[in-house]
Amino acid sequence: MQDTLTLYIGEKNISSWSMRPYVALIEKGVPFEEKTISLREDKDRSRRRAIGPTGRVPVLHHRRGEATEPLVVADSLAIIEYIEDAFPAPAHPPLWPAGIEDRARARSLAATMHSGFAKVRESLSFNLCFLPAPPPATPEALAEAAEMLAMWEDALGRKKDPRPFLFGPFGAVDAMFAPAVVRLTAFKVPTQAAPRSAAYMQAMLAQPSMRRWLDEARTLAPVTSY
Repeated sequence: MQDTLTLYIGEKNISSWSMRPYVALIEKGVPFEEKTISLREDKDRSRRRAIGPTGRVPVLHHRRGEATEPLVVADSLAIIEYIEDAFPAPAHPPLWPAGIEDRARARSLAATMHSGFAKVRESLSFNLCFLPAPPPATPEALAEAAEMLAMWEDALGRKKDPRPFLFGPFGAVDAMFAPAVVRLTAFKVPTQAAPRSAAYMQAMLAQPSMRRWLDEARTLAPVTSY
């Protein structure tokens, strides 16, 4: 029997955390089924608790061969790390850089995004990105966004690979920053001091895996709160 993967996500115009493993799986070239659990309807988290231990999405279920129960992996970064292990190169494109130094830098950036930038998350809310005119960002969020742009600018200035992403080819760290790119673009965060980052965001938004998520998100009714 073949392996089957199911990625449980929230609505594409709300669940920024779900976007990350979604684009990573597409970039990895791994077939998967997606199932949406409405965050607006699952107020008590009962549907989310039924499919994962955290009561949150995303959650990946990987049923391997003849196994009767799937392996359950929760959290966006954990899912990305898991699919890198489960579907390694060269059969599948790697999600982390090959060199130990670049890999360390990429993981550091990914972890920084995973645990930080609280003001960006609060003020540049993902669901508001799909409104015709998002509200103004707070000064605190703009200051954090400038820190993020500076981190991108540094990574882009170091790389030797001509491909447009943070370490050359699209990888795990780019997947982790995918929702932030949407946020900074939608809220028109100034990028004059970060020209490499401005080009990086354009490349991210043009990537087919990103477009697939965003095109579907834009078909949904805008959400101001949930």
